Amino acid sequence: MLKQRIITALVLAPIVIACVFFLPPAGFSVFLIGTLTIGGWEWANLAHYAGWQRYLYALAIALLLIAVSFLLEASSFWALAILVIAAIWWMLAWFLVVNYPLSQRYWSSNWVLTLLGPVMLVPGYVGLMQLKGTTDSQFLILLLFFLIWGADIGAYFSGRRWGAKKLAPEVSPGKSWAGFYGGVTLATLIAMAMCVWLSKPLILSTSGLVFLLGCILVVLFSVLGDLTESMFKRQRGIKDSSQLLPGHGGVLDRLDSLLAGAPIFALFVLLFDWQSV
Repeated sequence: MLKQRIITALVLAPIVIACVFFLPPAGFSVFLIGTLTIGGWEWANLAHYAGWQRYLYALAIALLLIAVSFLLEASSFWALAILVIAAIWWMLAWFLVVNYPLSQRYWSSNWVLTLLGPVMLVPGYVGLMQLKGTTDSQFLILLLFFLIWGADIGAYFSGRRWGAKKLAPEVSPGKSWAGFYGGVTLATLIAMAMCVWLSKPLILSTSGLVFLLGCILVVLFSVLGDLTESMFKRQRGIKDSSQLLPGHGGVLDRLDSLLAGAPIFALFVLLFDWQSV
C-alpha cells in the first residue's frame, strides 16, 4: 500500500505543481473545475446516488463552479462571502465530528447530503482561485500544498511509531494524537523553511509569528477536513470515496484536507494581506 501511495504521489505531485506554476488563472480554473467535478461524482455516492444520477450530480457541480467563476470575476464581495461561509461551515463540521455518531441525525438524510456537496467543494475552488490571483500566488499555493502534504506525511510516520491513543476513534480509528502532533510539527517546520526561502515574512517579527500561527490554524482545519470526509464515508459504509487513485482511494480522499484548508488560508490572505508580507 505504501509503495502504491508513493508511486501515485510521484505522478500526481509534478502535475499539480506544473499547473500552479505554468497555467494562467483561466487554465487553472478549468483544471480545478475538472478535478472538483470528479469530486462531485464521488460525493454523489456519499449522498446515496447511483448510476446516471451520479453523473447528473457531477454535471450540476460543474455548472455551479462555472457560475461561481463568473461571480468571482464580477465582484470580490462573492469571494469574501463564500470564504466566510466556509469558515462557519467548518466550525460546524467540527461540532458534527466531535459528536459523531449522535450528530448523524442532523445530516444523514439524502437531501442534506445533496446540499452539503457544494458546501464542501465550492469554497475550495474559491480559495484556490483567490490564492492564484495574488502577487505571490506560486509561493502561497505551494505553501498550502506543502503544509497539507507535510501534515499528512508527519501524521503517517509518527502515528505508525507512537500512535496508541486515538484521535477520533468513532470517525477514523486509524488516526492518533501522536500522528496529529507529528503532522502539525512537520507542517510548521515547512512553513518556517519556506518563509526563510522567500525571505519574508521575518519569522521573529510580529507579522511572521502571525503568519506561522495562521499556517498552524490552516493545518488544524485540514485535519478537520480529513476527519469530516471520514465521518461521511463511515456513515455510508465505505472506506474510500472511489478507487480512481491507486493507494489513495478517490479524488476526495486526496482533496478533503485541501477543501478545508484552502478557504481558510485564502481568508487569512485577504484579511492580513499576506500577499505582500
